[in-house]
Amino acid sequence: MDEYDLTRLPVHGQSPADGTTEDGPSCSPTAYVSNEESALLKAMADLGNRAVEIRTRLASAGDDERRRLEAELDEMRRTRQELGRRRERAFVRKMVMLGHLPTSALDE
Repeated sequence: MDEYDLTRLPVHGQSPADGTTEDGPSCSPTAYVSNEESALLKAMADLGNRAVEIRTRLASAGDDERRRLEAELDEMRRTRQELGRRRERAFVRKMVMLGHLPTSALDE
């Protein structure tokens, strides 16, 4: 996929003709992210909010609790990285669906 500059792809915000389907549209008619991307971004934001809470508690934690909280933060970092990879794959799927990338981009 080196031949494609993913940051410069055209994105068109056309909504479906009637806006209603049984499964719902793949892309939001008011945003340029797919519903899959939106869900992943929300999960990433929720992780970030939880990390802020943990860091606040970390400042006043004892040794045992500090180790537990640091381990939880490490796990959250790994989860955040995985969510980021999943969001990138969702972006590529959306671009293929919209016709901005060839279907061969899904193989990478």
